[in-house]
Amino acid sequence: MIIPHRKPCIESQIKTSGNLDELKMIINDRLYSEKEIQILPSGNSAIHIASEIVSKLNPNSKTLIPDMGGWKGFETYSKLSGLTVETLKTDLGVVNLEILEEKIKECSAKSLFLTSLAGYLAEQPLKEIAKVCSENDCLFIEDVSGKIGGDSGYGDMVVCSTGSPKIINCEYGGFLGVSKKINENLKDKNLKEDIKNLLKTYKMPDIYGKMIEETLISKKSYELCMKFSNIVKENMENAYFKDSNGVSVFLSYENPKEIAKNIDKSVKLDNGKSILTICPLYERILRKGVVLEIKKMDIHKMSENEIYEILGFF
Repeated sequence: MIIPHRKPCIESQIKTSGNLDELKMIINDRLYSEKEIQILPSGNSAIHIASEIVSKLNPNSKTLIPDMGGWKGFETYSKLSGLTVETLKTDLGVVNLEILEEKIKECSAKSLFLTSLAGYLAEQPLKEIAKVCSENDCLFIEDVSGKIGGDSGYGDMVVCSTGSPKIINCEYGGFLGVSKKINENLKDKNLKEDIKNLLKTYKMPDIYGKMIEETLISKKSYELCMKFSNIVKENMENAYFKDSNGVSVFLSYENPKEIAKNIDKSVKLDNGKSILTICPLYERILRKGVVLEIKKMDIHKMSENEIYEILGFF
């Protein structure tokens, strides 16, 4: 069985260039709270700039990253920016609010890097996390790459990849969103110019039209990924996070490599890549099993019947 891999929508392939202000307005419409948006070449470049902002506002401070379900760039760029990284214990990637508050106080953390969805698999209590961070003088940097079409954008800063395969699927690019409060703090400490100069090192070609078109359909993209993921959860006893939404699904197996090898013989994406990710893996979940990567499939061109057909191979 060959499954179409996620590609940018036709409109985005036709209309590559576009209006930057229009793009920023549409991105902000997808976020819970308005941010100053900077368009960048990748999600990692956004994490880098966010780390530098944290470091300049709180030099040599401690930052928290989840013990699983995060992104490796959180640790990499935090350390490059001179931050000390502490690990936050989670419930399989999902933040426990009491543990979060205790950890912030215990190590005097000044920032938290977190994905809106734990490992693309389960929702974080974003509103409550933002509240805990605000009450404890801890900046919340939220990676919205997996949930930009849903309820996301609660962080003091948001970072996002628009590479493949993401909800905003442009095969390239990303963005950083900075709150008014952080911008005011940067201005008060005469640091705004430093950040502007750093941003200049990341030149971005005009793919604003492509990003506009993909952002416009991001709500539909997210909802389809969520819908198909829920079908998998309803029909697979070994699926995790059945009471939460995600854009991919973890299936527990004691022999994940063997399972993946067998599935790959029967089902593949049309670019030759696997529909599965073998775990344990920090970016997903530290448990034995496989992740069925719904977000890698071209969900706009698929039906529920095809999802059921895929499940028949497990």
